Amino acid sequence: MNFLNPFVLIGMAAAGIPLLLHLLNLRKLRVVEFSTLQFLHELQQTRVRKIRIQQILLLILRTLIIICAVFAFARPTIPSTLPLLGIQQRTSVVLLIDNSASMEAADQRGVRLRQAKSAALSILDGLKDGDEVAVLPLAGPDPTHAVSFTRTFAVARDEIERLALSDARAELPAALRHAQLLLDDASEAHREIYVISDAQASLTVRPPADTSVLLRSTATVFLVRIGNGQDGLEQNISVDSLHVLTALFQPDRPIEVETFVRNGSTRDASGVIVTLAFDGVRVAQRAVDIPAGATRSTVISAPAQRRGMVAVSTEVENDAIDRDNTRYAGVLIPPRARVALVGAPSDVMFARTALRMPGTEADQPTLDVFPTLAAVLPSLASLDVVIVCGGDARESDAVAIRQFVEGGGGVLVFASKDESTSRIATAMGMNVTEPMASFVREPWKFTSVERAHPLFQGVFKGTTDPKRIVESPTIQTMRAATGGQGLIQTAGGTFLMEVLRGNGRFLYCAVPPTMAWSTLPTTGLFPTLMVRSVLYLMMPRDQGVQALLGEPVSAPIPPRYVAQKTFRAIDATGIIQRIDAVPLPSGAVLRIPGQERTGVIKVSTEDSNAVMTVAVNMPTDESQLTYLENETWKTSVRAMVTAPDLVAVVDAGTSIRDEVQRARTGSELWPLFIALALLFALTEMAVVRFGAVEKAA
Repeated sequence: MNFLNPFVLIGMAAAGIPLLLHLLNLRKLRVVEFSTLQFLHELQQTRVRKIRIQQILLLILRTLIIICAVFAFARPTIPSTLPLLGIQQRTSVVLLIDNSASMEAADQRGVRLRQAKSAALSILDGLKDGDEVAVLPLAGPDPTHAVSFTRTFAVARDEIERLALSDARAELPAALRHAQLLLDDASEAHREIYVISDAQASLTVRPPADTSVLLRSTATVFLVRIGNGQDGLEQNISVDSLHVLTALFQPDRPIEVETFVRNGSTRDASGVIVTLAFDGVRVAQRAVDIPAGATRSTVISAPAQRRGMVAVSTEVENDAIDRDNTRYAGVLIPPRARVALVGAPSDVMFARTALRMPGTEADQPTLDVFPTLAAVLPSLASLDVVIVCGGDARESDAVAIRQFVEGGGGVLVFASKDESTSRIATAMGMNVTEPMASFVREPWKFTSVERAHPLFQGVFKGTTDPKRIVESPTIQTMRAATGGQGLIQTAGGTFLMEVLRGNGRFLYCAVPPTMAWSTLPTTGLFPTLMVRSVLYLMMPRDQGVQALLGEPVSAPIPPRYVAQKTFRAIDATGIIQRIDAVPLPSGAVLRIPGQERTGVIKVSTEDSNAVMTVAVNMPTDESQLTYLENETWKTSVRAMVTAPDLVAVVDAGTSIRDEVQRARTGSELWPLFIALALLFALTEMAVVRFGAVEKAA
């Protein structure tokens, strides 16, 4: 038995009033004056017993009148139907419909989202006038947006028909929280929730520490299963991840990507075509064999044709679920670098020549030469990279360079015999030794190179062994340092070191770019090091930001654009949104709101200069076609609701309307309790009247 107005049961305490009055009446003494004791002998023992029985009977009747009245106002109900008492209760109904990517799959009954809509419409047809209904999707950025109960079923029908597939994952815990917010304002005491889903294994996942009850309202929860797991489904191949392997981007140079492809089906897949596209244009493809339930990686490359932002994607052919066939990444092929060379003409001669080598015209930066670091400081805001080959550097200059790096700038410092360049390295947190000469017969040479570092990727072909050196300068003197990541090692210490600080990068070379301490400027490594250092130092630390659907992004603004206040963001649909820079103590950032569609967001300045890319991808959960058994599904949901006994699984292939009727049709017993209260009242009146007649007699 359930009560539609359970709080009225508090009035049951009033049933004790007749008993209290009865006890008080027994303690009240009456004074009767007698002229003689002869009347006491006339009082028969049987009459005393009648009076006691009458009082007990009145006490019981009056208590029952109160109990029946309270029960009537509490509106008790029972599931079965009794003659003259059967009713259909008015109900507040919430329809939670799975519109995640897995519902795109089709079986012998058709597309599963279409099946879910049909099931929802069938439930809607079972509702009666006076009921109210709300329709919520299980997947999406904000399923409660502008959702409320309606008693106009045509409106609910339109909402069901308009429901579209989402790239987001279906999350039942979040949907139950949203349903609770709706039920807080529900008009009817009887509540029902219908979860219409294919019961993907990820549907009920929530953090292990979250064991709270998500649905506090007492509501019947029907789990309506769509389909029967993998039965009847096509083979499903999905792109799980995409990684850009190329570290430094240049026009007309290949961009190499590695993509991981999963076979989420029970059958092997052979000759799966994986396609690489730039801005939606196919540029390369590979074929790969994937065993059932396995994941395989493949590497594809193609040259970029222009500078600027490029939306890179890999795609597989159409299958059971098309929405998981594409994965995105964004790359930024930077504009020409703006570089400052610091030092005397003799200090910068070799460095300047290396950056002006014939054949590198496409990558040559804009160069400005300054005699001292102090002369550079007024121009720092317009620079991408500062290369210090010599020249005087004061403590205040070193602090300014540190701030430049923290804001996202790039700095390369070559060692010198005086303390100027060591001051800069010290400001970056490094410890620089005094100049040290080689005292052995042979000069120092490279002993190892960190070939996996972006500076050297693809430079030394044929081996990944860090100890196999192709070419090394001879080094007579060097000024080594500690406190960073060593990139090139010698027997005398670290030759090239990197420090990551804030949003920028700092490189320190232990010899000057002249012939004074080593033969570095005459080696083939030197121009390569100079050109790639410029490309690497100007590359944003957050190059190619990755985000999931609905996930907001906060990314620092590159140094060359810190003066900009407003930026343009073009999303995957081509919609342009203006975003204001947000100043923070660590530097200005751009905050990009969560997206509703997958793709690459391209952020640029108001005058169309490329700033950054943000790749938005869907979660991989929906591609893993594993499904919950009915009992597992029910057990998971029972842990989320306050009335676990009211959770049941229903097959969408059965008559859902019959299930609705059985759940919603029952007997309200308040008329019976009203009738009983009246009967007890009439009986009480008859007993009182009979007692009065007896007393008169």
